[in-house]
Amino acid sequence: MDYATASELARIFGLFLFFALFVGVAVWVFRPSARARFEAQARIPLEEGSNRDE
Repeated sequence: MDYATASELARIFGLFLFFALFVGVAVWVFRPSARARFEAQARIPLEEGSNRDE
């Protein structure tokens, strides 16, 4: 296997790896059971007494 072939295979492997990672993260974020957790976390900045700088 020469350098050009190894380089091309590494590029294809990297593409599939990052695509699978992207799909995995998207599925994890948009799963129905995560909605309540994300909504609760979105309200944290709006709650009184949540300012840690004081």
